[in-house]
Amino acid sequence: MLISLLLTTGAAQAAELELHGHYRARGLLYDNLSLSNVNPNALDRTSYIDHRFRLQPGIHVSSKVSVYAQLDFLPLQTWGDSINTYVDPVTGEAIAMAWADGVQPSADADDGSSYLRNLSLTRVYADVYTPAGRLRFGRMPLDWGTGMWLNDGNDVLQEYGDTGDRLEFTSRVGPVYVMGAYELMYEGMLERFDEAEDGMHALDLAVAWQTETMAVGLYNRYRFNLNPGFHAYTGDLFAKIELGPAELQAEVNGVFGRGDLDTGVNDISIIAVGAVLDANVAIDKIYGGVQAGLATGDTDPTDSVLRTYTFDRDHNVALMMFEEPMPILAPGVVNEANGGRDFDAVRTGDGLSNALYARPMVGYQLRPDLSADIAGVFARALQVPDEQADVRGYGMEYDLSVTYSPFEHFSAKGTGGVFVPGPYYSGYEHETLGGDFDKTTFGGRLLLTAEF
Repeated sequence: MLISLLLTTGAAQAAELELHGHYRARGLLYDNLSLSNVNPNALDRTSYIDHRFRLQPGIHVSSKVSVYAQLDFLPLQTWGDSINTYVDPVTGEAIAMAWADGVQPSADADDGSSYLRNLSLTRVYADVYTPAGRLRFGRMPLDWGTGMWLNDGNDVLQEYGDTGDRLEFTSRVGPVYVMGAYELMYEGMLERFDEAEDGMHALDLAVAWQTETMAVGLYNRYRFNLNPGFHAYTGDLFAKIELGPAELQAEVNGVFGRGDLDTGVNDISIIAVGAVLDANVAIDKIYGGVQAGLATGDTDPTDSVLRTYTFDRDHNVALMMFEEPMPILAPGVVNEANGGRDFDAVRTGDGLSNALYARPMVGYQLRPDLSADIAGVFARALQVPDEQADVRGYGMEYDLSVTYSPFEHFSAKGTGGVFVPGPYYSGYEHETLGGDFDKTTFGGRLLLTAEF
C-alpha cells in the first residue's frame, strides 16, 4: 500500500520516484560464546537466521526539492518467529506445532496489531537546494569520516545507524564546505508543558576542504540540557588521501563535558578520546590493508571522571570480538524477559571500547565473481586498574571470508572465525557466576544479499 501511495503521489505531482535498498538474510552460528566448557552455567551452540528488508525511497518533487525516507521491514526478526498456530474450535486447545501452517507477522497487542519488528519508518527528511546552499530538515541519517563516531548504518552488515531530528544547512565556496545544524536529541517532558527545560539539544558546526583525491574536515558538536544541567563538546578531525591504488584515512575524536546525568549520577566530568587509522591498497588481483585504533578506558570507574570512549556500534572489526557480548551464560530460570541468556559476567559487548587494536587484512580476487580474504584482529585493554595490569589482553581473532557475486545486485558472503580469548577473559572470575573463560571459540556467518 505504501509503495502504491508513493507511486500515485509521484504521478499526480509529476514527481520522480527512485528506490534504493536491500534484502538481507543472515545466518549466524557460534559454538560457545560462554568461552568455557567447565563453568556450570556455560552455554553450548548459539545459532539463528534473521531478516532485514530496507527500502529507501526518494521523491524528487522538482529539481530543487526532494523527500527521502527509510523503512525497515522485518528488521532483525528471526526466521521461524511467530509461528502460525490456532486454537482448535472443538477442544479449545492450541494445535500442536507439528500441524502449524507457516509463520505470520509478529503481534504485540492483545488485538493482534502489528509489532514494530514488522515495519519501522526509521527516517524521513527533505532536501531543498537554495541559491546559498542545501537545506535539510527532518529525521535524517548521520554520517562522518570513517564512521567510528557518526555512522548511518546503511551497510548490509550494520545494525543500528545514527539518526537525528535536526535542521541542517550546508554551503560551499570552491572546495570548502561549511555545515551548521541544530538537533533536538530529546524533547523533555517538562518542556512540552512550557516548564523547566529538561530536553537534550545539540549545535553542530563542521568545516571541510575536499578535492577529488584529498579531504580534511573538523566537526564540532555541543550538547546541552538545562535540567538537570549537562554540557559536552565533541571535536572530530578527519583526513583522507588517495595515492594511486592506495587510500589512507585517519580520524581523531574527543569528548569533553561536565554536569548531571538523567540517570541520577551528578557532578561528573567526561574526558574521552578515540582514534582510528585505516590504510588500504589494491594492486591487480591482490588487495589488503591495516586498520589500527584506540579508545580510552577508565582505571577507576567509580570516580566522578568518565574516561571510557566507545566507538559507534556499527564500526565492526571482527566476527566475534567487540561484536558479540562475551562471555554469556545460562540464567537460573529461562523466560522471555532474559531470552535464555545471563549477561552479568559479560566483559565486552557490542562496540569497541577501552581498547588498543590492530586489524591487518589481505585478500585475492580469484575470479571476477569470487574473492577471498583473511583478517586478524589483535586487541588489549588500554586502561585497567593497577591490580589488573597483567590481564590487559583481549586476545586474538582470525576471520576468513569468501564472497561470491555471480550476478549484478546479488552476493553471497561466508565468514568463518576463530577467537582465542586473552587474560582479560580467562583471568576474570565473577563473584557468583565463577570463571574459567578461556575456551577458544569458533563462529560462522552466511550473508545473502539482494541490493537495488
